[in-house]
Amino acid sequence: MRDERFTQFELRPFTGALGAEIIGVDLRTAAEGVFAEVLHALHEYHVLAVRDQDLVPATLQQVARRFGPFSGNPVHTPMDGFEDIVRFVRERDDTGKVIGEDWHMDLAWLAKPPGVTMLYGEEVPPVGGDTCFSSLEKAYQSLSPRLVSILEGLTGIHSGRGVFAINAMQKRLGVTADVEAIENAAVEHPVICAHPVTGRRYVFVSSVLTHFKGMTEEESKPLIDFLMARATRPEFHCRLRWAPRTLGMWNNPFVLHTAINDYPGYRRVMYRTTVEGRVPLAAAA
Repeated sequence: MRDERFTQFELRPFTGALGAEIIGVDLRTAAEGVFAEVLHALHEYHVLAVRDQDLVPATLQQVARRFGPFSGNPVHTPMDGFEDIVRFVRERDDTGKVIGEDWHMDLAWLAKPPGVTMLYGEEVPPVGGDTCFSSLEKAYQSLSPRLVSILEGLTGIHSGRGVFAINAMQKRLGVTADVEAIENAAVEHPVICAHPVTGRRYVFVSSVLTHFKGMTEEESKPLIDFLMARATRPEFHCRLRWAPRTLGMWNNPFVLHTAINDYPGYRRVMYRTTVEGRVPLAAAA
């Protein structure tokens, strides 16, 4: 199946909910019109796998900056010479959880969470190690009008509490020394938001949503648990199957994602960078 709206490359949807792969483009040399169409696809599908990209850190950096400035990363230690790129390595003998194994949104506890996350596969297992995504837009569409009217009046508090400990567990991943700043970080985001380009509504829920403004954590927990369960239902999913030279991109504030830990005995090397996002916009009532 091919989406014929896109003429600069071949675009094949992953599922009926979200996600697509792009074939037939080289982002290192692509014209501005191609980048504009990739960005259009990202707004429509939220998750893209751009296949057959020959990237190294320097060219990944160049490609990313054509989508926008770096968002900043207050958690991870960047590569030498590349302040905007983090190298993730999991060796064959590594055990335990992989980084990002639980459903989450990248840096949801920042005032402006990254708008786009980009992950490039330099070395990937022959099978396994996929990344699953779930659409917060589809989750919103599944809610009853009465619940939506309640959620429109709520503001979520997203906290960095515990983020440092989760990342520090990864022995090959460098993390910042500013633990206190991460632990004390907290930000308010509307629960019902609107996409700044398409105007479509989505529910802004994340794994670091601790409570709602004016409510205790105990009072908030049942509704947060419900929203997280709804947001990660399988009918809202797509699964990005990695291959060497695949550049994965996702519209970070509009999806949750999780890394699948099913490749023991294989080495995996990935490079990540992010593009600056916007302050989430509350949807008009």
